[in-house]
Amino acid sequence: MRTLLIIFVFGLVLAYGAFTGAAQSPVLEQRTQSFTIALNAPVVDATPLFGPVRESEWAPDWSPRFIHPAYGVQREGVVFTTANGGGRERLWLLTTYDVKNGRVEYVVTATALVTTEIKICVAPDGDQHCKATITYRRSALALGGNREVGNLDAHWAEQQRIHWEMAINEALAKGGTHD
Repeated sequence: MRTLLIIFVFGLVLAYGAFTGAAQSPVLEQRTQSFTIALNAPVVDATPLFGPVRESEWAPDWSPRFIHPAYGVQREGVVFTTANGGGRERLWLLTTYDVKNGRVEYVVTATALVTTEIKICVAPDGDQHCKATITYRRSALALGGNREVGNLDAHWAEQQRIHWEMAINEALAKGGTHD
């Protein structure tokens, strides 16, 4: 079911690009960037903080608008939107949510500009610690998306690493609710 949903979302994006002529552009960029953070909690406590509901515990500007279901939950198949700093809406699909194995994955699309695959893998690093590797693969769907893809560089990854590690560890130190 998850695979069919992903194929459907990408099909819609590609169909839109073909309709607008964007799919014919020969110079669309794609880039992958990863960073790893050290967290002061076991995998089962840290992983839920990467879900669409609990991310607000460490990212104060995080405010998803849930579409399916209409209320916030953390499970595969959840669809929601967010707006970036420029007000551009992004459509999110939570494709993997596996707390026990430390895996959270999303497909994120900014209509007709870029699509991003985000993979989060949380692994044990001692009894009460873990490391999370976050990988972004961003693909331009139209020439206007190339700039956003280009911003996915080593400097961006280092900024994200510092911010995510500090903010998530602060949230873990405060405790909080669990799935």
